[in-house]
Amino acid sequence: MENNHTANSQSGGKVLAMYDIRGIQDYIYRTPHIKDAMGASLIIEDILMKALRKACEKLSIKPEEMDLEWETEKGKDVKPFKMSEKAVQVLYIGGGNAYVIYNNDKDEKEDEKEGKNLYWKINKEMSKYIIEKTYSLQLAAECVPVSDVYYNDYEELRNKMDDVKAKMAGSKPLGALPIMKTEIRTGYPAIEESPDKNRVDISKETAIKLDEKNEKIKELKQDKFLENYINRGKDSRIAVVHIDGNNMGLRIREQIEHEPDYVKAVNTMRQISHNIKKAYKDIFDNMKDEFEDEDTKFGQNIKRFVRKVIVAGDDITYVCNAHIALETVRYYSEQISGLMMVSKESTQENIEKYGFSICAGIAYIGSHFPFYTAYEVAEACCASAKGEAKKDENKDGNRIGNYVDFQICKNVHCKNLDKVRQEEYSTPTGENLLIRPYYIPTAHQYGLSKNAGKLNDYTSLKENIRKFSDEKNLPRSFVKDIRNTYSLGRYQMDTLYAFLKSRDWKLPKDSLYEEINGIQTALWYDAAEIMDYNLYITQSQEGNADA
Repeated sequence: MENNHTANSQSGGKVLAMYDIRGIQDYIYRTPHIKDAMGASLIIEDILMKALRKACEKLSIKPEEMDLEWETEKGKDVKPFKMSEKAVQVLYIGGGNAYVIYNNDKDEKEDEKEGKNLYWKINKEMSKYIIEKTYSLQLAAECVPVSDVYYNDYEELRNKMDDVKAKMAGSKPLGALPIMKTEIRTGYPAIEESPDKNRVDISKETAIKLDEKNEKIKELKQDKFLENYINRGKDSRIAVVHIDGNNMGLRIREQIEHEPDYVKAVNTMRQISHNIKKAYKDIFDNMKDEFEDEDTKFGQNIKRFVRKVIVAGDDITYVCNAHIALETVRYYSEQISGLMMVSKESTQENIEKYGFSICAGIAYIGSHFPFYTAYEVAEACCASAKGEAKKDENKDGNRIGNYVDFQICKNVHCKNLDKVRQEEYSTPTGENLLIRPYYIPTAHQYGLSKNAGKLNDYTSLKENIRKFSDEKNLPRSFVKDIRNTYSLGRYQMDTLYAFLKSRDWKLPKDSLYEEINGIQTALWYDAAEIMDYNLYITQSQEGNADA
């Protein structure tokens, strides 16, 4: 393996290795069934650490020659990093990535590979383990000699890893022979009997995701709430929510790029990684408790549930009752905005510099809509929200606010989000129907407060939903007329508006459109379309106007 990195005095026989599991998203979401995706997520939890441990065991590396734990017991804090002479030393593992320092076996002759002997051996065993446990995931690996400056090693390693992944062939386990049945979604041979008698034979990959020998999967299958909700037939609308932190990679690099000391830089990296993981996980757990709490005064008539698909660092996906989806994102935004990636006093300056923010995408689906398509839509909505958040007029320096976008999935074509919105959400007379994505104001917005009160303020959307939901203001049938007529164009909408005004019905605002980015945009369409999917908002209004 070509390596132009010049090692200096600290290097010796040490190399810094980076691992990246390719295809995680495809692996998790390559299924039409929500529980299969949940099972896949459970399988890959901690898989890099398990693979590394198994590799060390296979190579008979003694415990005293390993330093694999970078966090304290139960992940409460980080362990201080010190450069050691141990054979294997983990810097950080999480979210499908790992950084490990290898010190070449003293009993082996050094060669032109600059101490990579142990690295190669570990890689081989880790790759075998991951294939065995997942059937189709690939392990990408690269290394550089350890220098005196961690940031230099970190940047070179990331660049080399980009090249490695670009050159790697896509994962393609042995396919089926022409005479064999195949699993439609994966294309892999359908060689395993499904544990679900209502399903046809499945591939090895899917069988692994459903294997009850795995205790976590067994526990998952015992949770019948989601299954019962989906199959009950009445109002079984679900939301798939994808949340992603804003500019996390860039901001991490900013914290370590000017730190010349290797040990200090690694300790900073560890602390930031720990804080990110803990903050995002803790808030998810709190959010789940908040919205599943039967004693809450909000939404008493809604069967609430939140089920994790994946929580990996700042990458989060979950499914929930459609009626609470927007409010779970609002709650998450408010909670995460008060926390920071480094342990600092909670001042305005520190939160602006170190605070978190998120973007989210929501796909509203019926109970039998293909899950993999729903996730693609949620991810596309999240990307749309990020695009809005990163516009210069919405930023405060490098600080980005919380934004959410959403889409009702009527058919599988909605995964082409941009195309669907271009074709179905613009009128014959040139108006745009959508205001979304929406900015979510928080108590810790500081310099981003300039965005509050705009048309795409989430508070405004909620208020419109509440007004439309109150039949004292407007009968529900007329709300549907508004939604349907908007798409016909300006003339038809003006006619309907005049009729409603003549009957003294209360409308959210005394205008139909407002110019946004040079395009006349419908003011009420978002609320009219999404109203029936957000009963929680309307049921919450008496308890807390801002809930």
